[in-house]
Amino acid sequence: MFLNIITNVQESKLEDSSYLYILVTIGLAIGYLLVRPAVKWFITNRVFDLLSYIMVSLILCIMLSASYFMLGLSPELFRLFLKVILQLLAYFGAGLVIWNLIRVLFIKHS
Repeated sequence: MFLNIITNVQESKLEDSSYLYILVTIGLAIGYLLVRPAVKWFITNRVFDLLSYIMVSLILCIMLSASYFMLGLSPELFRLFLKVILQLLAYFGAGLVIWNLIRVLFIKHS
C-alpha cells in the first residue's frame, strides 16, 4: 500500500507536495507509537548499551543520507557506503550481544 501511494505521487509529478507531508506525518506518528513502548522497555530494564547502539545507528544513517543529498554523492558511492555501514552495524550489534551474554554468564556464575 505504501509503495502504491509513493508510485502514484511520483507518476503524477504533482507540484503540490502536501500529499507527501501528510504521508510522512502519518509515518512519523505510526513509527512513534510503535517505537515508544520499546524505548520505555529499554529504559525500564536498563538496557543502555542497546539503546546507545540504536542511537548511533540512527545518527550514522542520517549522516549518510544527508551527505548523499547535500554533497551530491553518486548513487554507486552511496550504495557502497550504505552496504559497508549496514554490514558494520550488524557485526557491531552482534558483537555487543555476544559481549553482554558473556558478561551476564560470568557475573551470574561468579
